[in-house]
Amino acid sequence: MVVTRGRKFASQHGMKVLLVSALLFMASVFGLAGTPGSFRGTVVDGPEKSDTWMYVEGHNHSVRRVYVSGATIRYDSEVPAADRKTPVPRALQVGTQVRVTAEQDDAGEWRATDIEILKIGGAEDEKKKVGAPTTSQS
Repeated sequence: MVVTRGRKFASQHGMKVLLVSALLFMASVFGLAGTPGSFRGTVVDGPEKSDTWMYVEGHNHSVRRVYVSGATIRYDSEVPAADRKTPVPRALQVGTQVRVTAEQDDAGEWRATDIEILKIGGAEDEKKKVGAPTTSQS
């Protein structure tokens, strides 16, 4: 009877060590990875022009600066074939509606892994600029 209690204790202790080890491993893996996110918005002009950065304004008017170099850019299936350009442009024009999948780095910057073009912007969207006052006519 004493022997079985010793084995039972050893088995429970071993399981606890294994569980703690697994939790620590998972925590370290998630700690190394960036914080993934997905958001939609409209491409707007930013304070600086760059081929590697774009500015995306969300529906709540918050603007995210997104590093786009190395991201996969593709069209959503709802974009008409007549509106698509081949190859897909690397620099998206102002007014283009996009869905961005990105990770936040240590500095809080968004680094895109995937950009999906939902709707191509028009000429009237060229006036949009970050921080520009908006006017409405009644």
